[in-house]
Amino acid sequence: MLPDGHDGRAASPIIGNILLVAVVLVVGSIVAVVGLGLLEGYGTPTADASFEIEQSPAGLVLQPRALGTDVVVKLDGREIERIASDDAGETILLPTAPGSEIVVVSQDEDSSVLLQEEIDSRDELGDFTAYYTFEPGENPDVLADRSGNGNTGTLEDDGGGDGPQWGGCGLQFDGENDYVDISDISAPEDVTEFTVAITYTQTGNTGDGAVNQLVEHQFGSGEEWFFETSGGAIGESYTDSYSIDYAVEYPNQVVASDGVSINTTHVVVGTYDGNSYDLYVDGNRVGGGTHAEAVGMGDMRLGRDFESASQYLDGELCELRLYYTAFDESQVKRITTAMEP
Repeated sequence: MLPDGHDGRAASPIIGNILLVAVVLVVGSIVAVVGLGLLEGYGTPTADASFEIEQSPAGLVLQPRALGTDVVVKLDGREIERIASDDAGETILLPTAPGSEIVVVSQDEDSSVLLQEEIDSRDELGDFTAYYTFEPGENPDVLADRSGNGNTGTLEDDGGGDGPQWGGCGLQFDGENDYVDISDISAPEDVTEFTVAITYTQTGNTGDGAVNQLVEHQFGSGEEWFFETSGGAIGESYTDSYSIDYAVEYPNQVVASDGVSINTTHVVVGTYDGNSYDLYVDGNRVGGGTHAEAVGMGDMRLGRDFESASQYLDGELCELRLYYTAFDESQVKRITTAMEP
């Protein structure tokens, strides 16, 4: 996004999307604690608890049905929640991804393992449309999609070079020519909502009205949603901070954060439920608005704007998740915790 009068964007897009039906499917009824393996650093398993695990559009939902002790819930080794024994019945969203591991341990001296669940099935992942961990694979020119939907990307360079480089927290962009092209995103039909979450570090921010593009999704004739950062108005140059801009219909439906520090890793989440949209930075809501439009599938770019040949990312992308469902505030906090470096 550039201020009025700048020719960096050719059209005024409107957003659209499709909503994945948020039917909650039970993927594991009561999970009794029997035969669990002993994890290194934890005590002997006990049969002092039982849990129910259900599928939701945002990941698995864990509900302790019985607790004989206070417990800690961890996702991929990171603490997500602490639950007192008398709070059995409370539900907890776990924004699971391929390869995730859920572990519940007691808060007593033994730290006994009460539940251990590895997530390998696509059916247990929620409504993922695209999921990028920015880990190099066998083909260094391809960005793998771990959602199971085949939305792979190709590493590109407008200057004829090698494109983004593997390294740092994931994939490094030079701010001049690098980007990733993801054509014709596939997703289930009949969707009206979406959530996009990105972990990234911006390392450069120079020039008048400097814009760094994180992600842009385009479909139809000039219609798009995007995440980008803005270094200042025309005639200004910010070198140590920038704002984060989230658009669901540029230029009217845009919300921007206050200045955030350059060379610092952030988790940003933009969500849209078909009627309103919200921007979160590091788990905190910074703004939003109302909007009601339909959207469709299309193409996506990482690190480069579709229309402008000057809006590239100078920095690193560490993780990106795209869901065709909206997240509420508590779900945003969960996914932010899961995606923190």
